[in-house]
Amino acid sequence: MSARDVLNYDNYVGKGYGAITKECCEAIELVARTGGILLDPIYTGKAMAGLIDYIRKGIIKANKTVVFLHTGGTPALFSL
Repeated sequence: MSARDVLNYDNYVGKGYGAITKECCEAIELVARTGGILLDPIYTGKAMAGLIDYIRKGIIKANKTVVFLHTGGTPALFSL
């Protein structure tokens, strides 16, 4: 695997750092409700919103393996 194999998109950042998007909030709720995993609203919530959108649009196919790295963000959880 090389750096070219990793895709990085910023389409789901919204208005920027610290600005929570509607899609982010929906992703946080969905993952908490269905997987018992808490995502932060700054990074991982927005990244999950993008992942969910790509799956819904068929950009990421159901038969593909996805690795989602949850990198933390615990302090931001308490700002919601």
